Amino acid sequence: MIRRTTIELDEDLVERAKRALGAPTTRATVEEALRRVADAGDAAERDRTERQLALLDELSRRLDLEVLGSEEMWR
Repeated sequence: MIRRTTIELDEDLVERAKRALGAPTTRATVEEALRRVADAGDAAERDRTERQLALLDELSRRLDLEVLGSEEMWR
């Protein structure tokens, strides 16, 4: 879906971004910048999930979950 939006942009920043991204137009620059940020955010979320799953796996090897859920744990 494409939506028309009017925003004010710093012209110097747009030009710097165009050069850095090799984008020919402001629209292409903004879209590529948004794509890269979204991709980086997705990758960071995947990395966090993988680290959390690894931690849970490690904890399950080090902890006795039956003891944690029992009355014995709280004596």
